[in-house]
Amino acid sequence: MNEALHIDVETRSTCDLRKTGAHFYFEDKTTDLWCAAWAIDDEPTEIWIPPDPPPARVVEHIRAGKLIYAHNAPFERLVFKHLLGPRYGWPVPELTQWRCTMAMCLAQALPAALDDACAVTASPISKDAAGARVMKQMAKPRRPRKDEPTDRLYWWDEPEKRAILYAYCKTDVDAERRLHKRIAKLPAREQELWFLDQIINDRGVRVDTRLCQAALAIVDEARERMDREMRDVTSGDVASTTAVNQLKTWLLKEGLDVGDSLAKDVINEILVRSDLGPKARRALELRREGSKASVAKIDALLNGTQRDGRSRGLLQYHAASTGRWGGRRFQPQNIKRPEFKDQSAAVAAVATGDIHLVEMLYGDPLRAIGDTLRGMVFAAEGHRLIAADYSNIEGRVLAWLAGEAWKVDAFAAYDAGEGPDLYKLAYGRSFGIDAADVSKEQRQVGKVMELALGYGGGVGAFETMAAAYDVRIGEQYDYLIANTPARAIEQASSTWLSRGKSSGIEERTWISAEIVKILWRETHPNVRQLWRDMEDAAMSAVAYPGTLFRVRGMVEFDKKGSFLHMRLPNGKCLWYAFPKIERKLTAWTDDNGKAVYKDTLTYEGVDSTTRQWRRQSTYGGKLVENACQAIAREILAEALPRLEAAGYPVILHVHDEIVCEVPIGHGSAQECERIMCKPLSWAEGLPLAAEGFEAERYKK
Repeated sequence: MNEALHIDVETRSTCDLRKTGAHFYFEDKTTDLWCAAWAIDDEPTEIWIPPDPPPARVVEHIRAGKLIYAHNAPFERLVFKHLLGPRYGWPVPELTQWRCTMAMCLAQALPAALDDACAVTASPISKDAAGARVMKQMAKPRRPRKDEPTDRLYWWDEPEKRAILYAYCKTDVDAERRLHKRIAKLPAREQELWFLDQIINDRGVRVDTRLCQAALAIVDEARERMDREMRDVTSGDVASTTAVNQLKTWLLKEGLDVGDSLAKDVINEILVRSDLGPKARRALELRREGSKASVAKIDALLNGTQRDGRSRGLLQYHAASTGRWGGRRFQPQNIKRPEFKDQSAAVAAVATGDIHLVEMLYGDPLRAIGDTLRGMVFAAEGHRLIAADYSNIEGRVLAWLAGEAWKVDAFAAYDAGEGPDLYKLAYGRSFGIDAADVSKEQRQVGKVMELALGYGGGVGAFETMAAAYDVRIGEQYDYLIANTPARAIEQASSTWLSRGKSSGIEERTWISAEIVKILWRETHPNVRQLWRDMEDAAMSAVAYPGTLFRVRGMVEFDKKGSFLHMRLPNGKCLWYAFPKIERKLTAWTDDNGKAVYKDTLTYEGVDSTTRQWRRQSTYGGKLVENACQAIAREILAEALPRLEAAGYPVILHVHDEIVCEVPIGHGSAQECERIMCKPLSWAEGLPLAAEGFEAERYKK
């Protein structure tokens, strides 16, 4: 029973796998197999070529219920279901027989790609780069050659190319099984979560294709307008909002060096500057508007929608090192919050495909379409969607983990209907006023404070978050100066001179944000202590391998082998590869104006922005953020099987929200909330709350 089958396949199709996803790919009639390489334990790797009969050893292994390993096993699992089984007579394994080495890598904070994972773990065999080029060529049809009919498909099937592909496939199996010996297997609970993840991905979501097509028609017209304005603003130097290199060159002529990236977060950081010229500002705004994710998300939904009207495979298990799931193609994790309360009315307007109607009702048509993205997912006939979202889960976890008792009590009181709104409370405590007297505008400041400052963020983090919620803190400068203790004003003014002047942020705005940061930190002494304690424990663990260091009896750090481990209250482990303590130059100076160096914890990992493996540094606030996000993930992960057991089939989950597709007449949003907020044995005293809805369409 301990034998392990390692397998890899090579396929071909006219379908673009990256655009459609594997479920749609295997539904395409042109998708077929070139070969399958396989090995049992450490035996020599064999190759199977269709239409040969399935290998007897493999048939026996699968029918005996033994384990099967593959890198990105969801792909091989679908190969068996759609091709190897029905077309070539192989037995189809049970889901529980599968083990995925890519999932194991992700859970250990290693790269997902097989060749990258092999390189990082120094596995003896790495992937064959030359074979990879042939594989990519053979995965798609070739053009007809001279004198060949043009009404049929042709493949790169010359004997020499086949030989290279077969060798490449066998090398993949050899690389995967050697990698398997160097990485940790998924703990039993995580393995069960991976099985459930496959079930959820196989269900998929139902897509309103008519609404998608109508939205795309509006987008096309809106983009034409923005492209014309971009050409006007730049005197023709930039052809469109998507001409990124032209825009970088033009901005450089305008005196603005934006570096390598014009991603949304980079643009947002630039736009908070007060020293931008009006043309440069407008060009950047147009770029941000023109690059909205709406079109890519709609295309992704349509490209992956199968004949039954559903799009599948939208979630990636353990996409983040904290364990959080990631989105694939449609990317539901980064859909913007709607700006219009009546999303059903926006859906109805966009569904007409009439840009003039949408503009008349909502102004910016792209904003309106952004508000309808969730509505493009709707319930199957005879069903409805029931969804619930954990309320301020990271804020609750942070207060609980830090032992900020007043705040934990405030969350519990608010849930019981006996306490004030937490954003009002945060602002009120910072400025010494009653929460009941906090205005709507001040509440928005309190919201930004809570979202931006909990993990050690400063003025830059505050301003980036403020832009997302349309908070202009500089406009409140006079009020803040009049209602802030002199010591905080003096401190903010001092840091403006040492750090703020070079930030590009206007003085009143910078000082206002710094005041807010100072006062928030003063009202959260235990959170500030948690930042220090987490950093000290992590660095001590690196300095003294094999010794356990605890933080508040809830989080543990130790270093074993090449990894620093952060162990959460429920036993879940976060991994940091090849940790070191390095002397690093900081961004500030001492009282004499000299550069300040600091011992800094560094490790190797996948950069969240570039997606490249590199050495990076961390600090107390970031470690706290990792812990809070990971604990929030564990809370959601425990709710998923409970909902399934209660008859709530999950079709999607997005950060801290779970979406179920339930037969009409079964269950309720209130029951869903209760199931999700069941007290956890390992999180005693953590107040949980969730807010749900029932509807035909997905919404926020």
